[in-house]
Amino acid sequence: MSVDPGIDRSTLPEVDHGIGAMAGAGNYNRWLFSRAERYLGRRILDAGAGIGTFATIARSIGHEVIAVEPDPPIAALLRERHPEIAVTEVVLEEIPSMLPADCADSAICFNVIEHIEDDVKALRGVHHALTPGAHLALIVPAHPALFGSIDRTDQHFRRYTKRSLAHALVTAGYEPVEIRYVNPVGVLGWFVAGKVLRKPQVPDGPLALYDRFVPVFRLLDALRLPFGLSVWAVARRG
Repeated sequence: MSVDPGIDRSTLPEVDHGIGAMAGAGNYNRWLFSRAERYLGRRILDAGAGIGTFATIARSIGHEVIAVEPDPPIAALLRERHPEIAVTEVVLEEIPSMLPADCADSAICFNVIEHIEDDVKALRGVHHALTPGAHLALIVPAHPALFGSIDRTDQHFRRYTKRSLAHALVTAGYEPVEIRYVNPVGVLGWFVAGKVLRKPQVPDGPLALYDRFVPVFRLLDALRLPFGLSVWAVARRG
């Protein structure tokens, strides 16, 4: 759950820290969306849309967006800021009760399912809304050993390995296309803040510095390193 690329976080009303922490991280948000772009169809399901960061990017390049956001205040803010976007206020696990089957030809789910106790059921909810053969792009926090104070503040149930994320996807009915660790640079900062210093949240200063250097970090994408702050995956709906 993030915010629009480049937005001034001081203009936001009180929202949870997970949203506020990503305010202004425009380079990171665009980088993340660009990873998914080649897999996206015309109509995107944004699963866990927050206040519309990625929905905004998608709309700006011509996609239609179906936004799913379960938190009532955040969903209300999303509707207020983006009245042109269809918003369904429901947890991912209950998407089949609120959206018709096969209503989207692609989906994004960025830093969401780690917040959900039954992640497989949530992935099945997204599966319901996708047309056969459609792609889901998602990113989740990596390495259970990194679980610390920031994860607890953000109400994470877990961090993933490539193997555990692949298992969840296959169990939910998807065929993994790509699963890899990304953002190796972020591991050290997260370890120090969350495991050594036991900070309750991501410090604003290091996050802003990280966002500034995203163009440099893009170069690391070409490397297939065995670690990273996140697991990135693309999966096809069976």
